[in-house]
Amino acid sequence: PDNEEIRRTTFDLYKDNLKRGYLHYEGMLHPNTYLAVTNAAVLTKHTEWAEFFIENYKKDILGENETRDLYRLNKAIYLFGIGQYEACLDFIPATSPFLDYLIHGKRLELKALYELNSDLFPYRLDAFKMFLSRTSPKLLPDLIRKLNVEFVNLLSQLASSAPGDEKRAERMIRRVHAKKRVFEWRWLFEKATSLASRKD
Repeated sequence: PDNEEIRRTTFDLYKDNLKRGYLHYEGMLHPNTYLAVTNAAVLTKHTEWAEFFIENYKKDILGENETRDLYRLNKAIYLFGIGQYEACLDFIPATSPFLDYLIHGKRLELKALYELNSDLFPYRLDAFKMFLSRTSPKLLPDLIRKLNVEFVNLLSQLASSAPGDEKRAERMIRRVHAKKRVFEWRWLFEKATSLASRKD
């Protein structure tokens, strides 16, 4: 469930635990911990702190590769958070050996393309649908796959909604509201809410 108070508390805990050294193991940060802290900071609008964290701890990421893909995805999340969608797309790695990063990158790319109203959006959306139907059953737990499929379905419906159609916007708000566990729920809800007033 999307709860602002929980998000703030989570961020404060991460910040405190980082200061105390609890997030490091033998001097290193697990990639998923690095990702979780970045997300917590961006979601609570602590973007300046997020940038400080991403840059300051980029040498501590366990399993980082030569092209610094783990750092790059976190930087892309920060750039999306401050509305720099083009720059965000430039930072998203094409692939990742870490499944959480791979899937997160694919969703982030779709969100940035949607924000930019890019011609590439429908093609990348179809590619992610194909990935979820063909590849992900072998890789992802059923629930994680289902929540990604729901994200794609809701995003498809948003993209095919005519801007300024208030009735359609109300339907979309209800649909997104009913799926509170879906990935990127907060962003989807924001986009559904802005449909009625959006003009393309």
